[in-house]
Amino acid sequence: MALTAVYMHPFWAYLLSSRKFMMEGVSGMEGFEVDAFTMADHQRYFFFQTMSTVGALLLLVVHGPGTLSVDEPDGPMKLSSAKGDA
Repeated sequence: MALTAVYMHPFWAYLLSSRKFMMEGVSGMEGFEVDAFTMADHQRYFFFQTMSTVGALLLLVVHGPGTLSVDEPDGPMKLSSAKGDA
Protein backbone atom coordinates (compact mmCIF):
# COMPACT_ATOMS: atom_id res chain seq x y z
CA MET A 1 0.00 0.00 0.00
CA ALA A 2 2.88 2.35 0.76
CA LEU A 3 4.51 1.61 -2.59
CA THR A 4 1.19 2.25 -4.30
CA ALA A 5 1.00 5.65 -2.60
CA VAL A 6 4.48 6.52 -3.88
CA TYR A 7 3.44 5.51 -7.39
CA MET A 8 -0.05 7.05 -7.44
CA HIS A 9 0.64 10.36 -5.65
CA PRO A 10 4.12 11.67 -6.61
CA PHE A 11 3.64 15.20 -5.27
CA TRP A 12 7.38 15.92 -5.58
CA ALA A 13 7.15 15.63 -9.38
CA TYR A 14 4.56 18.41 -9.57
CA LEU A 15 6.66 20.81 -7.50
CA LEU A 16 9.34 20.98 -10.19
CA SER A 17 6.89 21.80 -12.97
CA SER A 18 5.70 25.18 -14.20
CA ARG A 19 2.76 24.05 -16.34
CA LYS A 20 -0.97 23.82 -15.60
CA PHE A 21 -2.72 20.54 -14.74
CA MET A 22 -6.30 19.33 -15.06
CA MET A 23 -7.84 18.31 -11.75
CA GLU A 24 -9.20 14.77 -12.03
CA GLY A 25 -10.56 12.57 -9.27
CA VAL A 26 -11.22 15.40 -6.81
CA SER A 27 -14.92 15.82 -6.10
CA GLY A 28 -16.18 19.22 -7.19
CA MET A 29 -13.00 20.13 -9.08
CA GLU A 30 -13.22 17.94 -12.17
CA GLY A 31 -12.25 19.88 -15.26
CA PHE A 32 -10.56 22.76 -13.43
CA GLU A 33 -7.11 23.76 -14.57
CA VAL A 34 -4.75 24.46 -11.66
CA ASP A 35 -1.12 25.42 -11.26
CA ALA A 36 1.60 22.96 -10.27
CA PHE A 37 1.66 24.00 -6.60
CA THR A 38 -2.07 23.36 -6.15
CA MET A 39 -1.79 19.98 -7.87
CA ALA A 40 1.21 19.09 -5.71
CA ASP A 41 -0.72 20.16 -2.62
CA HIS A 42 -3.62 17.83 -3.48
CA GLN A 43 -1.30 14.94 -4.29
CA ARG A 44 0.62 15.52 -1.03
CA TYR A 45 -2.68 15.36 0.89
CA PHE A 46 -3.66 12.07 -0.76
CA PHE A 47 -0.16 10.65 -0.26
CA PHE A 48 -0.08 11.35 3.47
CA GLN A 49 -3.68 10.21 3.89
CA THR A 50 -2.68 6.84 2.45
CA MET A 51 0.48 6.71 4.57
CA SER A 52 -1.52 7.38 7.75
CA THR A 53 -3.78 4.45 6.84
CA VAL A 54 -0.69 2.29 6.37
CA GLY A 55 0.55 3.36 9.80
CA ALA A 56 -2.79 2.56 11.43
CA LEU A 57 -2.87 -0.90 9.86
CA LEU A 58 0.71 -1.56 10.99
CA LEU A 59 -0.23 -0.60 14.54
CA LEU A 60 -3.15 -3.01 14.38
CA VAL A 61 -0.89 -5.80 13.13
CA VAL A 62 1.75 -5.18 15.80
CA HIS A 63 -0.48 -4.62 18.83
CA GLY A 64 -3.64 -6.51 17.86
CA PRO A 65 -7.22 -5.38 18.39
CA GLY A 66 -6.87 -5.13 22.18
CA THR A 67 -9.46 -5.71 24.87
CA LEU A 68 -12.29 -4.09 22.88
CA SER A 69 -12.22 -6.82 20.23
CA VAL A 70 -15.72 -7.76 19.12
CA ASP A 71 -14.91 -11.22 17.79
CA GLU A 72 -13.49 -12.68 21.03
CA PRO A 73 -15.73 -11.74 23.96
CA ASP A 74 -14.28 -14.49 26.20
CA GLY A 75 -10.65 -13.41 25.80
CA PRO A 76 -7.94 -14.63 23.47
CA MET A 77 -8.37 -17.92 21.67
CA LYS A 78 -6.42 -20.84 23.08
CA LEU A 79 -4.45 -22.61 20.39
CA SER A 80 -4.06 -26.35 20.61
CA SER A 81 -0.67 -27.92 20.05
CA ALA A 82 0.19 -30.40 17.33
CA LYS A 83 -0.25 -33.26 19.85
CA GLY A 84 -3.95 -32.52 20.18
CA ASP A 85 -3.89 -30.89 23.63
CA ALA A 86 -6.86 -28.69 24.30
